[in-house]
Amino acid sequence: MSDTNRKSLLIYDRAAGSKAGEITQPIRQVIGPETQIGFVAGVAVDSVGREAYVVNNDIEDRMVVFPYDAEGNAKPLRILAVPHRAWGISLGRSRDEMAISVQTFGVLVYRREAKGLEAPLRSIRGPHTGLADPHGVYLDDTNNEIVVASHGNWNSEAARSAEVVLDRAQPSRAELPMGGRFQPPSLTIYPRTASGDVNPLRTIQGSRTHLDWPMGIDVDTVHNEIAVANNGDNSILIFQRTASGDVSPVRAIRGHRTGIDHPMGVAIDTKNEEIYVANFGEHSAVVFARAANGDEAPKRIIRNAPAGTPTGGFGNPMAVAYDSKREEILVPN
Repeated sequence: MSDTNRKSLLIYDRAAGSKAGEITQPIRQVIGPETQIGFVAGVAVDSVGREAYVVNNDIEDRMVVFPYDAEGNAKPLRILAVPHRAWGISLGRSRDEMAISVQTFGVLVYRREAKGLEAPLRSIRGPHTGLADPHGVYLDDTNNEIVVASHGNWNSEAARSAEVVLDRAQPSRAELPMGGRFQPPSLTIYPRTASGDVNPLRTIQGSRTHLDWPMGIDVDTVHNEIAVANNGDNSILIFQRTASGDVSPVRAIRGHRTGIDHPMGVAIDTKNEEIYVANFGEHSAVVFARAANGDEAPKRIIRNAPAGTPTGGFGNPMAVAYDSKREEILVPN
């Protein structure tokens, strides 16, 4: 799990956590200036190569890779330069590739072992893709698809800036329309080998979906379901993998008893029939039965601080001011 505030990677035993209020001790923590971990957003693990992949968002434009046994102030095995505001990552073993979402841009597909200034193999980008501030991404080896979660806001100037960064390694540029737009949040699904300004195979979008700032996603290829960390309404939404259009989720984990608070990440464990949810609004991750539905209490809680510890809710504060009349501290995020 990522620790954005302390710029680190936390490794826990799979069955860690309890219903008590004390801190859950990690097995290891990768932390320190040599790690080059920053405002970490995306995390992926390669159980075959025994490596952990970490994508930095907003500040450090790079992805770093560590061996499973890395600990403390460890140097990465590999570093890959990525466009500004890269967010999610997903690995695919069938073609030895990885997909990285870039909020201002789209989705880039690299060799799994790419490093340095290596160019992507291909990209999904452009006005026909339906991508608008993409976050969660999943490379589905089983069904040969790529699934992407978008917030819905798109700005041509930000997209052009990302194009300039990419063009250092890949000269051609797509012509982008000027201006910007707001659209409903969505899940868009593409062929595994999609490239360029392509239309999605399917789009899940509309009021019935209840999508609201969808963040991390995971695909359960055993039960044909997509799980979405729905940050905007503190829920986990489950859709049929083949769903399309303005459809309702088949299940939703939502309510006070769930302990879900501005979720950023979700992971499905089909072997142990569990679903993990990482909270941004609290120092915790919560674990449910895979088929959980409604206002269910978690099976166990992994805590990074004692229960009830307040969170600041800051996201990259760059300045601070003091209002002496109102005696308030003002912090833009």
